[in-house]
Amino acid sequence: MNNQRAALATALSISVLAGCGTPTISGSATTERPESPPVATSTSPTLPDVTFDPCTDIDDAILLRFGLEPAEREPDVLTLGRETLVTCGVPGDERSVSLVAQNTPWDDIPFQVTPQAITVNGREAWYVPGGTSDASCSVLMRTSFGAVIINSSPGLGRRPDPNMDRCDGALEMAEAIEPLIDDGT
Repeated sequence: MNNQRAALATALSISVLAGCGTPTISGSATTERPESPPVATSTSPTLPDVTFDPCTDIDDAILLRFGLEPAEREPDVLTLGRETLVTCGVPGDERSVSLVAQNTPWDDIPFQVTPQAITVNGREAWYVPGGTSDASCSVLMRTSFGAVIINSSPGLGRRPDPNMDRCDGALEMAEAIEPLIDDGT
């Protein structure tokens, strides 16, 4: 799971940094009166706090229902620039699942593949087969702070079932988790 988190952090870092460039400063400095360096000011609004922790807010019974091991949860908090990701890796026999709550603005979430707009229990969501890799399936649910993401990877289970489709159970897992997201939306 640590490798998955590192890959997710790397992918998000690249997408966050992709639009950043090195500023060009023109003009010349003299020895008599050097120019002051430009002062950078941020015009980006502060992002909301992530108010959902997938490792503590998701009941053991839900994880067990999907063949996951609640006792082996791997919590982590990643900060990428001004964005925060609260993550929880949960292994299982047939699949491994990464659960993420992030404050990346909904319209700014990058995708490697085109998402399908859906609703989960009436909540706006995206269904993304192949979301983080060809062998994974993601469901992203919109929240007041950003999104809660379920990323299922059947091939990373302890004893993967070769007949299991990458999206088997992902939507059902999202439907079970969605009522636990108390964010006012």
